[in-house]
Amino acid sequence: MSHSAVELQLVPEVAAKLGTPLTPEQEQAFRRYAELLLEWNRRINLTGLDDWPAIERRLLAESLLLLPWVDQACTGTVPCRLIDVGSGAGIPGIPLAIARPTLHVTLLDATAKKVRFLQAVVRELGLRHAIPIHERAELLAHHPEHRGQYDVVTARALAHLATALELTLPFLHPDGLALFPKGKEIDHELAESERALTLLGGELVAVEPFPLAERIGEPGTIVVVRLVRPVPDRYPRRPGIPGKRPLR
Repeated sequence: MSHSAVELQLVPEVAAKLGTPLTPEQEQAFRRYAELLLEWNRRINLTGLDDWPAIERRLLAESLLLLPWVDQACTGTVPCRLIDVGSGAGIPGIPLAIARPTLHVTLLDATAKKVRFLQAVVRELGLRHAIPIHERAELLAHHPEHRGQYDVVTARALAHLATALELTLPFLHPDGLALFPKGKEIDHELAESERALTLLGGELVAVEPFPLAERIGEPGTIVVVRLVRPVPDRYPRRPGIPGKRPLR
């Protein structure tokens, strides 16, 4: 693969506009991550995107748009802990781990081959504070070392918001933030998720358009939810149930 195939353009620009200029080492980490993603994507289905400009725009640059909210949740917290639920190709967890080297990131996915990819990325990039885990969210969220232990939870393209809330909020401690990158049209999904928010103890903090959308060229929305009280012990329900019977 030629070096030019993964020449970074948008990622450093977006990072700088967000007030987080990347070091040469971080830029190199993004390039190597992209090479691994393109290489592994030929063998296993990590993403439906198969050209580098789209991957840089839709996966890497979009992930960085969450940084202001991550930084807000992490203010005064050392170490700050983030879990990326349904991490898949590592989006947005790996870009956030590269951009914030002190952030402790758990990369959770239920598919073994995707976790093997995440392990390869973490090893190759030397991400000391990133840990891939192969497990279902419905099960891991009931483990004491993970339930209520995180400052931030992220989930991109995981499920309908009502389902995603049940799979993510149990990982947060009260006042923790859940960040959901979504499409432009979100009103109907938000309305259908009101019951889930109430039952799980969350409150809607913000629904904001992607910043820098004019550069990324992809309109979208960041849905931000704060956990205001511990999630009732019965949630999440058994594996598969949150998807089959969402809390609507």
